Amino acid sequence: MPVCCDPSDYGGVFDEREARHSLRRFRKRGLDSTAGPMIGALARRGLHGATVTEAGAGIGSAQVALLASGAERGVAYELSPGYELVAAELLADHGMTDRVEWRTANFVTASGHETSDVVFLNRVVCCYPDMPAMVDRASQGAGRFLAMSYPRQRLLVRIGTRGVNAFLWLRRTTFRAFVHDPKAIGQRITGAGFTEVESGRTAVWEWKVWERNSN
Repeated sequence: MPVCCDPSDYGGVFDEREARHSLRRFRKRGLDSTAGPMIGALARRGLHGATVTEAGAGIGSAQVALLASGAERGVAYELSPGYELVAAELLADHGMTDRVEWRTANFVTASGHETSDVVFLNRVVCCYPDMPAMVDRASQGAGRFLAMSYPRQRLLVRIGTRGVNAFLWLRRTTFRAFVHDPKAIGQRITGAGFTEVESGRTAVWEWKVWERNSN
């Protein structure tokens, strides 16, 4: 059961070893089942020349795909310092080092609230205990599109999340997984002036793309 966790001990779980595993998986299989469709939806609506801010950038695979789909520049936030070197390798492999500003920092609390054409969060809201703060920060920074994926509210997903949390507790890590209310997420985003334009789901995850309403 793939889940995300509380950032208070993020680097202890998502370390360089895990980053390199993710890199091998990306090179073999490509983007995951939510990042790929979200980027496809954004590309259909126009990424040419866009600026992108991503929270929870991992190894930078979404940055690579977004730039390859027409975006001009990216800002990537990632809490784990273990991912920065691996992401640098991937960006260098694709000749994109100078087009992405990498920030090892907490997206919600970091200073400098820049606005980008697109804000992209793939399997990240479930990493954060304070969903309203994460969603509001993303909404404030999205000039045109906000793309986000998160766990579905299904019984099996909740059971799986409880199992993962029990395992984390046994490991004595402070990580915990969160299944935030999708309806509450959507209401905060539409309340911030966005309209849902595309969506999709898998057995575990759902994703949506919202577009800022024109004035």
